[in-house]
Amino acid sequence: MWEPNVICIACRWCTYQAADMAGSLRCSYPTSVKVVKVPCSGRVEPEFIVEALMKGADGVIVGGCHPGDCHYKEGNYKALRRFKILQKILDELGIESER
Repeated sequence: MWEPNVICIACRWCTYQAADMAGSLRCSYPTSVKVVKVPCSGRVEPEFIVEALMKGADGVIVGGCHPGDCHYKEGNYKALRRFKILQKILDELGIESER
């Protein structure tokens, strides 16, 4: 059975802690999901996502802190602004922005 190759880029202060807790509770997820810990979702460059998709990832998930709750104050808002622009760039490159 086919499973999508997904890269999960997780903020160490929120999303990664949730993934770590899920592991502690013995929750499982497909082995085709690769989790990458970053200091903040605001540090994720759009180029990283484009490169992952161009090199074979079926999808990329970027998880950050809840709005207004970023450890670095506004990193999650910075990420949101970047990814809105990235959606347009992906469309121009012929890559489905839903990925």
